[in-house]
Amino acid sequence: MQQYSLKYIKLFLLPIVVFNSFDLNWFKKNNLISKFYLITFALLLLLLYMYKYLYSNILKISLIIVSCFAIFTFTIIESYGQKKPILQKSGQSAQMDSQTPFNFLIGTWASYNRESTFAAYCHIKPISSGNAIEIKMEHPDGTLSVGLIYTDAMDSRWKLVWVGADGSDLTGNGIRYYEPGLNPDRYVFKGNTNVKGQPAIDRYVFENVNKDTVIKSYEISLDGGKSWEVEYIFTFKRNNK
Repeated sequence: MQQYSLKYIKLFLLPIVVFNSFDLNWFKKNNLISKFYLITFALLLLLLYMYKYLYSNILKISLIIVSCFAIFTFTIIESYGQKKPILQKSGQSAQMDSQTPFNFLIGTWASYNRESTFAAYCHIKPISSGNAIEIKMEHPDGTLSVGLIYTDAMDSRWKLVWVGADGSDLTGNGIRYYEPGLNPDRYVFKGNTNVKGQPAIDRYVFENVNKDTVIKSYEISLDGGKSWEVEYIFTFKRNNK
């Protein structure tokens, strides 16, 4: 009777071990518990085949108890681990559809000054579920200029916040408000600033020349907007590399 019981137990466990051994996806999980689980089954099967060579009843009983306890323990741990799958980060960032009118700015650019000299790399991307655009300019000297175009629940107007690079004055820093104009390819953000103690009006202008070229300029007016002095102009060329 005992021999027949062992025979049926071995016939029951053998397909489990063989199946899981060929299930490579199961075995290749990044989960040591799964591997120990399979190894435990294999060891139990091996020990059952060696059962008849054990002459001590105490060893036989101990073998059965330890094997059953091991299977039960790993089954519980394996079931618990499956309830909390490990999420692996993707090497690519999630794509996000921008809801702003300034989608033409999104991308990676190389910017050049008036003398056509390289000025900075510019990385522009949508953030905040597509309701804002982050602008980051990396200058050759290692400094950064950072801008943010956004809207919010308290004020539906589009705003540009700009912070200049290290060593620049505070004139261009602060909040500017988007003012739609007659030219659909010209985007103006206007605000107030202070130039050497004198109140002034300034504006950031983005001109969408074409899909691969954008011109960004910063202008200041000391006479209430009657005339404007251009402080700098950058030409952005899309960098597809």
